[in-house]
Amino acid sequence: MTGTSTGNPMDDLHDQSLFRPWGVVDPAFWTCAEAAEVPDVVGGAAAAVSGGIAEQLAAVQAAASADLVRAGVLAEELDTHTTAAHGERHIETVRVREVRAYLALLTGHHETAVAWYLHVVRLHAGLHGAEHAETVLAVRRAYSMWKALPDTDAMRLADTLMRAFTELQGAGSEAVVRTRERLQQLRRTHDDQLAAPMPDSQQPAPSTADVARSM
Repeated sequence: MTGTSTGNPMDDLHDQSLFRPWGVVDPAFWTCAEAAEVPDVVGGAAAAVSGGIAEQLAAVQAAASADLVRAGVLAEELDTHTTAAHGERHIETVRVREVRAYLALLTGHHETAVAWYLHVVRLHAGLHGAEHAETVLAVRRAYSMWKALPDTDAMRLADTLMRAFTELQGAGSEAVVRTRERLQQLRRTHDDQLAAPMPDSQQPAPSTADVARSM
């Protein structure tokens, strides 16, 4: 993995090693460590829309480097503008909503981020079709985002992800299979942690009654 999140969203915005171009989806994605990374979408989105929208997306990114709440407000206003101008089924609207999904992730609203990422997947499928490269990449980004979540959130939200992937690509799709495998791994790790003996230093102190019974 060439980019590693510091856990601080502000640092992540400036870590250009995390900001991957949309690129080409190939089978190696599902087995490489890079699947756990969540690339920035602002630069890619700005490169694929009209000049006016690109400038406003750049303003969102600039705001996010200092104030994620302000960036969210700007992105919401831009979403309102593009939706009014073009409707929901338009690539510029989809690009703006990709940015809103990414901002939700950076602000730690994981359930909202999952909902936005899956919304974007469905919009791409409606615009291009389920097998189109844009839709396939949107699925990849949703999976990457989910895999990067804290384990407890990932386990809680996995079923939502798998239902959406199944609806779009079928129960045997790569995304569904990989999500299910990852979920099983997380559950095994969770169960192992629960079953592990507690170190003596963390054992609760015996009560007075317990001491009396042992005498």
